[in-house]
Order: sequence, then C-alpha cells, then structure tokens
Amino acid sequence: MRFRAAKKNIIIAIVLIAALAVILYAKAQYVVPILMYHKIDGNSAVSRLSVSPESFKAQMVFLKRHRYNVVRLKDLSEMVRENKLPSKTIAVTFDDGYEDNYVNAYPVLKGLGLPATIFIIPAMIGNDGYLTWDQVVEMSESGIITIGSHSLSHSWLPSLAVQELDREIIDSKRSIESHIGKDVDTFSYPLGAFNENAREKVIKAGYKIAVATNPGKKYPKHDLFAMKRLRISSTSDNLFVFWFEITGFYTWIKEHRDKD
Repeated sequence: MRFRAAKKNIIIAIVLIAALAVILYAKAQYVVPILMYHKIDGNSAVSRLSVSPESFKAQMVFLKRHRYNVVRLKDLSEMVRENKLPSKTIAVTFDDGYEDNYVNAYPVLKGLGLPATIFIIPAMIGNDGYLTWDQVVEMSESGIITIGSHSLSHSWLPSLAVQELDREIIDSKRSIESHIGKDVDTFSYPLGAFNENAREKVIKAGYKIAVATNPGKKYPKHDLFAMKRLRISSTSDNLFVFWFEITGFYTWIKEHRDKD
C-alpha cells in the first residue's frame, strides 16, 4: 500500500514538474503583440497591406470587449525596460500615414478609447491618398493617436551613407515635431529594414522605441530598437485567427515555421 502511494506521488510530481517546465518554456517564447496595419480601405481582397473598415472595427471591438491592455507604443517601451508586461498587453500601429487611417480607423479608435501610433512620412504628407498636416495635428491633439516617424522619404535605410541616414532619421523627427509641437519618440523602419548603423542612429536621435517587422528568430524578442510586429491582413478577418495571432506566441511559431 505504501509503495503504491509513493509511486502515485512520484507520478504526480513528475507531471507537475513537466507542466511547470512547459509553462516556463512557453513564457520564455512570449513576444508582446504589436499590430501593424497599413491601409484601412476596401482593397483587402487584392492587397496584403489592406484591411477592410468592417474587419478593423471588429478587431478593435474584440480587443475592447475582451479587455486587452491596449497601450501607447512609447508606454510599452517603459514596460519592456522595467520587464513589467501586464497580461494581455498589446499595441496598435499604422505605417505610411494613409488618409484612410484618419477616415476609417481614427473614428473607431476614438470611439472605443483605444490608443494607437501612426508612423508618417513627412515627404508624403499632403500627397494624394496620404494624410494632411491638419489631420495629423488633429489626431495628435486627440490624445488617442501618437505620431511617429517612418523616415523622411521611406528610403531603404541599410543602403544609406551616414549623412543620408541623418536626414531620414533625424530630420524626419524634427519636421514632425515642428508641426505637432510634441516630442516624437517612436520610429518605424521603412519596409522593416535596418542594420546596426540605422539602429544606432535611431538611438542617438533620441527615440525611445523603434519597430521593425520581424527580424527573425535569431534576433532578440524584445529589442527596444527593433521590436517585432504582426502584420494584420485579410487573413485576420476571422476573429479566431486574429485571437491566435495576438496570443503572444504566434511570432515564435511563425519564426520556427518559416525558413531564415
């Protein structure tokens, strides 16, 4: 009888240890979800950079209804520095500064009280299909939208000389700050591309956080100046898929599924 009891206790202990090991391993793979949107328009059937207004609203309502901790990107930088990430923390970002962000996304975010960051390209402001400075300023003053830099002209940063990097990274920051009257603390690498020179320039320029797309599994999961993001497209129209992508483990799965 004693032998059976001891055997049972050993089995229970092994199961508990194994379960703990799985939990700790899973926790180590967690990457805080940073959503990456581009266009919010009616072209999601033909463009991977587009999400329909209906799907975007459904996704934001999902975050609100299920009580996700939606934070400003620059606030996320402090959480990462302090290694304090509350449960279900997530950030919402947009690249390029398309006008439909103002028309179709901003009202939804404002209505739900969900913060987001829009990365703009100063050289493109006012062009057809892009935001105007009046729209940028309005959103910045709302307290809902943080305006970040997506470089001055959306150049491929790894190929640029030092002086050109300064122009794209530093001058874009100054340009945006001169219009919105606020510090610009966030940067998005055009096309997600960067190298060590670009990363160092971003740091020296005074940004607090920079986002890429997905540098790959060999890169740190929470490098404040190369944060990994999840591109949201029409595949996320299904809210179960959307939920799975924002669990914090999808990035790890994708990196190990795809070839380097």
